[in-house]
Amino acid sequence: MKFSFFAALLVILLIVVVSCHHKADLSIAPPKPAPPGPDFKCSHDTIYFQNFVLPVILTGCAKSGCHDAATRKGGHVLDSYEGISRLVVPFNPQASKLYTILFSGTSQRMPPDTPFNADQKSIIYWWIAQGAYNNKCDSAGCDSTNVTYTGSISPIIQSWCLGCHSGSSPSHGLSLETYAEVVACANSNRLMGSIRHESGYSAMPVGGSLSPCEIALFQKWINLGKPQK
Repeated sequence: MKFSFFAALLVILLIVVVSCHHKADLSIAPPKPAPPGPDFKCSHDTIYFQNFVLPVILTGCAKSGCHDAATRKGGHVLDSYEGISRLVVPFNPQASKLYTILFSGTSQRMPPDTPFNADQKSIIYWWIAQGAYNNKCDSAGCDSTNVTYTGSISPIIQSWCLGCHSGSSPSHGLSLETYAEVVACANSNRLMGSIRHESGYSAMPVGGSLSPCEIALFQKWINLGKPQK
């Protein structure tokens, strides 16, 4: 009898925890994401798809086993504006599956393994609230006064590349997690060929492109001898 009582109590507690843990009032707008750094030359009030939204989606969603072109989980490929915009109702985050799925229960919430943090959720919310445009700031990250891997190249790699090119099974067998791996990719001409979308190379990043300034930063870094710090 004692066992049955405690077992029933445990079940009730689990139901309460599961039902409340992921409950969120989606009618409340989250705070706007942290403002970009001083090198960002475009509007600090605008959430640009190419600069902010696409890197978040590529890293969290458009990867092997989820919503890349090969897996197409749920019939969705989220590596481009075309695919992402199908889950969006412009100006209405609360009616957009791309946003509401972030707060679903444990088995449905996306991304399932590493949920987006508050800032990433805010980026998606405000991009949709502003109209979900396929916009881009071409003047972002254009400080070329001291180009190093740590200060200039690594932040771009982290935003655009590590969602696919990291872990135990990186896309195309190419890992870009370390300085040495990025240098090796640059030495093979694969790095510049891909980010310039040259013939014979896989165009990277998937579904987007770096700004002319960002591409120039990579070339300058290579010309300088690939300094690490």
